[in-house]
Amino acid sequence: MLAEMKYLNISHELPQISIHQEQPRAIKNTFRPAELHRDYDPPLADVAATQVDIDIDTYNARKAYGFLNHTDFAKKYGGEGFSDVQANTSRLTQSGWNFAKNGAHPGANLIGNEAKSRLRGEILQWPQWEAVKIPDPEFTVHPSEIKGHMDPGSDKTSINATATPEIENRPGSAQTTLARKGYVRQWISVGKYDMRV
Repeated sequence: MLAEMKYLNISHELPQISIHQEQPRAIKNTFRPAELHRDYDPPLADVAATQVDIDIDTYNARKAYGFLNHTDFAKKYGGEGFSDVQANTSRLTQSGWNFAKNGAHPGANLIGNEAKSRLRGEILQWPQWEAVKIPDPEFTVHPSEIKGHMDPGSDKTSINATATPEIENRPGSAQTTLARKGYVRQWISVGKYDMRV
């Protein structure tokens, strides 16, 4: 009777799950470096020294030799000319009155005698010499001067710093897949169980 008995055989296998997991990782975790900015204007020395200027006035020395400018020439010879005109006018007036009173006498040669007398006086007149010290030239010295301006320039430095770091993270992940499906099989055998290894 056991030989004809029916047996229920069950074979099963659990499903196999595959999990692929990636750990979280920090890709970048740094601070932003501070930025240094510099504005630099170099100093500028736009400064120069002028030449020494010397003025030499030699007019007083030249004046002693008779080299006169127009103003002094007019003062000197203009006054002399005015006095000479007055003297000649007076002389000619006196000569005219003398000729009028005495010129008509017989044997009188007033015009010739007066001309001879005036010519003799001019010939015998000795020049007048005067010894004077020649004045020294006048020196005016304008010393050298520093002209221009000095620009000290500028040097400005600024630092830009950030208070936040640069952080870049890759989050972790877990991926689950079914590597193998599970199953349950049933069958009937007669007289014995089927054994599977």
